[in-house]
Amino acid sequence: MPRVLTLDPRHPDAGAVAELATAIAAGGVVAVPTDTVYGLAANALDDAAVAGVFELKGRGFDQPLPVAVSGREQAAGLATALPPWFDRLAAAFWPGALTLVVPAAPRLAPAVTAGTGTVGLRQPDLPLLAELLRLAGVPLTLTSANRSGQPACRTAAEVAAQFGAACPLLADGGPTPSALPSTVVDLCGPEPRILRPGAIPAARLEAVWRGHRVS
Repeated sequence: MPRVLTLDPRHPDAGAVAELATAIAAGGVVAVPTDTVYGLAANALDDAAVAGVFELKGRGFDQPLPVAVSGREQAAGLATALPPWFDRLAAAFWPGALTLVVPAAPRLAPAVTAGTGTVGLRQPDLPLLAELLRLAGVPLTLTSANRSGQPACRTAAEVAAQFGAACPLLADGGPTPSALPSTVVDLCGPEPRILRPGAIPAARLEAVWRGHRVS
């Protein structure tokens, strides 16, 4: 079984976050609660670490991985350019359950983009992840913590049941607040396009990119 760190993701213990960051710095993959479902976090700039995420999930290398960032500045460093719609949508929904697909910069581990030339970026709305991103100092993969084809996990027990000791470090922050993944929006075309429905309804997104006020 994995080593389990029990913590409050809204008020995380500094020692636990430091242990997660140390594991990531060593090229490891850790399982953590997010503001949607549990995720697998690793250094998105490290080829070997990213390969470890694919191996854990049993996922084909033709499927890109989403990446968590600390905010717009880090996002800009991972894109060749931020599309015109980016700032409007990020201002409305970041931090939160919105993944924005943008043209990828070459500094990302190649497997992250799976040859697409694009990357999905998200700023999570969870203090644990904000602190982990700060301590790690690098963007992190944040794909759902489940074996490919298996259901997403909302509890640490579900993660442990799927991965066992294959994922050696697991942060148990209790049940996650949502069973829905982030909504994914592609910004690389002439106008935004929803690739995956999720926690943020399409109507709210469309209202923002068409310039209307949303509540």
